[in-house]
Amino acid sequence: MNSANIGNTSCICSANSQLLGSSENPQQLIQPPRTPATSGSEANYLADSLGVSPLYRQQDSHRWQSAAKIYQSSRSQAHSPATTGAPLNLTTFGDSLSSEGTLSQKIRQCRSIGSPILLEDIATLNRQLHLEVERGQRRVASMHGSLELEALAAVHELATHVKQISVSEILPRTADLIFVNIKTYKDQPYTLELTMKGWRICSSHSDCMNGDYHNIALHTRYFQNAKEVLDVISPEHDKHFNECLAERLKQLEREEEEEERRQKCVKENEKEIFSQQIKG
Repeated sequence: MNSANIGNTSCICSANSQLLGSSENPQQLIQPPRTPATSGSEANYLADSLGVSPLYRQQDSHRWQSAAKIYQSSRSQAHSPATTGAPLNLTTFGDSLSSEGTLSQKIRQCRSIGSPILLEDIATLNRQLHLEVERGQRRVASMHGSLELEALAAVHELATHVKQISVSEILPRTADLIFVNIKTYKDQPYTLELTMKGWRICSSHSDCMNGDYHNIALHTRYFQNAKEVLDVISPEHDKHFNECLAERLKQLEREEEEEERRQKCVKENEKEIFSQQIKG
């Protein structure tokens, strides 16, 4: 992804560039996908940056910004020895997200043990909020940015297990409804629907809400999180990921051996030149 602006948010990741591409840091085999990306018309982007876009777009932008800051902060600070266990200031991430005790506690718990907040954690919290609404314990299911937070986590964590994953820019996107496009390693596209109730497979096409009426069971089933969906639509994604990882490790090993041979040749040449200079 090419930008950290969230105004026109389209979280897009391609696994091939993350896993099999060359890396300047061999120890970091799988680059974390950068989320989210900015796309859309220049006019919309300019309106967002100037703060003159319609109210619904400003609200949408603010939700994504709040979610992105929380997710990126929880991951970067969790891996930082200097900040592990340090208090996390949630007040800058939006009133609703920072005021929810369960989410705040979960993020602090993850940081205290030096691990980032995971997709399963966010999904569990959102499903819990939905159940509380059904039981009459809450009036509103979604928090400000909580669904966006789950979408960002899904794009980030599933990027290396699929060919491509992105938040749809064509289908409706609100605080209670987000559509995510996925293309498996077998080039099979799917449109997934994310609500506080869970994940649902909408269609076997990209940017489409119309499912196969001959396979109602597939489109009426709700999943706890996006990883459960992937286990159904791409059962061998872990195997393919492991194969790609093994190939990447072999590639790094070959590059290291080639570099060692090159260094050896350089030293031998320098040694021979030095010996000739002595004889001369």
